[in-house]
Amino acid sequence: MLHIIFYVIVFLLVLVFSNVLNKVFPKLALPLIQVVLGLILGFFGADEVLHVAPEFFLGFIIAPLLFRESEEADVKHILKHSKIILVLIFPLVFITTLGLGLISNWIYMGLPLAACFALGASLAPTDAVAVGALSKNFSFPRRVMSVLQGEGLLNDASGIISFQIALVALVTGYFSFPDATMKLVISALGGAAIGFTLIYIKGLVLRLLEDVDARDVSGYLLLELVVPLAAFLISEELHVSGIIAAVVAGVMSANGLKRTTLFDAQVEKLKSTIWDTLTFILNSFVFLFLGIELYQLVVPLLVDPVYSSALLIVLALALTAGLFALRFIVIAFYYWLRSLKQKQPFSAYWNDVFLLTFAGSKGTVSIATILLVPRTVDVQPVLVFLAAAVTGLSFLVGMFILPFFAVKKVSKVNNISKIAILSEVVDELHQDMKSAKNPQGYDIAIDAYQERIQQLIIEQESTDMAIDYNDLQLLIIRIESEGLEVALRENKISMYTYRTYQRYIRSLETSIVHSLVSSIQFVYVIALRAFHLLTSRVLHVDFYFKKTKAAMETTRDEITELYFNNTELILQALDNLNGVFDEQLLNFLQSERLRTSEIVATGGHISRMMNKAQPNNITEMMRAYYLERKVIFEHELSGAITAREAKDMRLNVNILEDYSLASNHHTLLFDFLERRKNKN
Repeated sequence: MLHIIFYVIVFLLVLVFSNVLNKVFPKLALPLIQVVLGLILGFFGADEVLHVAPEFFLGFIIAPLLFRESEEADVKHILKHSKIILVLIFPLVFITTLGLGLISNWIYMGLPLAACFALGASLAPTDAVAVGALSKNFSFPRRVMSVLQGEGLLNDASGIISFQIALVALVTGYFSFPDATMKLVISALGGAAIGFTLIYIKGLVLRLLEDVDARDVSGYLLLELVVPLAAFLISEELHVSGIIAAVVAGVMSANGLKRTTLFDAQVEKLKSTIWDTLTFILNSFVFLFLGIELYQLVVPLLVDPVYSSALLIVLALALTAGLFALRFIVIAFYYWLRSLKQKQPFSAYWNDVFLLTFAGSKGTVSIATILLVPRTVDVQPVLVFLAAAVTGLSFLVGMFILPFFAVKKVSKVNNISKIAILSEVVDELHQDMKSAKNPQGYDIAIDAYQERIQQLIIEQESTDMAIDYNDLQLLIIRIESEGLEVALRENKISMYTYRTYQRYIRSLETSIVHSLVSSIQFVYVIALRAFHLLTSRVLHVDFYFKKTKAAMETTRDEITELYFNNTELILQALDNLNGVFDEQLLNFLQSERLRTSEIVATGGHISRMMNKAQPNNITEMMRAYYLERKVIFEHELSGAITAREAKDMRLNVNILEDYSLASNHHTLLFDFLERRKNKN
């Protein structure tokens, strides 16, 4: 049991690490990072612990993911492209099954034909999770995305049924085309009926709870999570499609009547948060599992002398090429017929054809499906190896080929209106502060809004300017850190001053846009500062919390002197960069440094720094959020911003306000320090 807990902890830490790597190195796709980490976990023995049954994988991971994706899918737009979706989920799946089966049997003659068809059926469906991962990196036209969503949600059923038919033929030697067709129809209709019935029952239960005034947000959310699991379980017990049941349940759940009540609003808010977290974990598990399975299933067979490694690699490459070739032919044929019908040039559809072809990557559903082949079948290791290898190759092909046809996602930034709104809020806060009983609280609120304005300005600038700004900010942070370490080594500052100044440097790091700055340089600077902070805490342990007024004055003087010394070094460094960076940018940074130096000289900057560490200005922040909503409404009413922009801004205010109201800044340590300070 303990080793299972250990691997759960490792798994969660790997998820965090993969997300951090993706943030620091945004050009590396998160799924690719997680597959590589899965391979590393397999190398360190995770494959010996993680043995997930295919049914468990499909029921507890794929079914909830498809349920949530179908809830968020634009059903109307998917139905608009129903013709090509039907082509992809029926004819293409069967053509792929037959085509890959024949290729496998031709290249690897030792494989029975039924086994080859089972392999083809497992590789035929496009994986919705893999498509979703690819779509995060590229911008597909809406029509293409709708087709891919509809295909990913529905074609698992036809693929699994095709696989089951081939598996029966492999084990028993019996095959009947009429029986296979009837089984497909019954499975699809039965799964749809179960999904519809479960949502109907869910509605009855909720109405009953409402009638007896027993509605509960937590209970509703648990019921929401139970639905896809129940849909899959009941369907599998009745031998119909559990995937179709989960998809239909998701579609029906999201397309009911929407009521505007406080209870429904609370449910929707928590539901979105819970599903976002759960979806991230399940998606991450899919790709980690893929990496572990690749290590577990591919590596052993390649080193096994019984099998020809060269032949297996050739077959995996041939199947991957055949997979995309068959998909290209079917999609191109459909659009050719469409161009004839609509009397349009076929060349107008080329980009859609290529996007739909290379976005059809396979995923762990293919591996989970092929693992259903009994171990008693002699060729089972070869089938599993090929399914795992082709799955990994198809995903890599999609990642490297799609950039030639898809547009890289680039967020268009237009923060002019946001900057104007926040600036108006700052002006009104300054007016309120003149007659306020707690001006320091307004100072902290204004600083928070100024930081938001600074971030918006950085985003608004051109990419080149933002990159230069971040490089110079890193230079300033490095100079500040080095000056701080020198002052500590020469005993010019106390440990309390050191830690206080470290908080100031940490605030500088938040102004850096990670996706634009050199990731390696950023990691180096931050890691070096973290190392110095850690060693200082180890070598300079300070248990004395009592701070007299004289000690606080000493700290203020030490910080002021240190800030001035660092300012001299920073201004000199910026002067030396004339001709290398934009002159206006250098002048702006120099002017800003001189302005803050004047604030430091009066002691105001230090007071704000210390107050931010112990915030106690909830009233002033609530006033700021009220003003922000008021200004947003005024700009929307005048037509300066659109209703969509106003909605997004209000959502941000709601998030900040909820956080401010929920946060309990008065921790035990804070209360202890306040008590000691009051005694003095």
